[in-house]
Amino acid sequence: MQTGQQILSSNQQFYDAFNKQNLAMMKDVWQDDACARCIHPGWPVLKGYLEIIHSWEDIFNHNQHMEIKVSDEDVMIQDDFAWVSCQENLFSIKMTGVQSSKVHATNLFQKVGEEWKMILHHAATIPTVTPEETS
Repeated sequence: MQTGQQILSSNQQFYDAFNKQNLAMMKDVWQDDACARCIHPGWPVLKGYLEIIHSWEDIFNHNQHMEIKVSDEDVMIQDDFAWVSCQENLFSIKMTGVQSSKVHATNLFQKVGEEWKMILHHAATIPTVTPEETS
């Protein structure tokens, strides 16, 4: 498998862990390192593996019926680091019906042995622009 495909596979494993709300899978995606960082939309910067994993545990325990479909993936590789810039298309089932939103994410991976481990996830909401605002 070529490097770009490996990185996209690691990126997909992250979203699979989220969609399955599987903490063991999420733990396996992340590099167990104090330098790891995670920025969920609207959250402060989470520093270190344990703080990040605890955040995912909280999210999985309080957010039912959410799914992310990834689009517009762009991979950049530099030595033992690679990042994926992508759009997260979030779908939530609420009492009022299905809600959708879009988030832009940058996921940074570091090569550890033969694996690519996540060391940064930074997600930020994408502003909604109405047709009137573009005129």
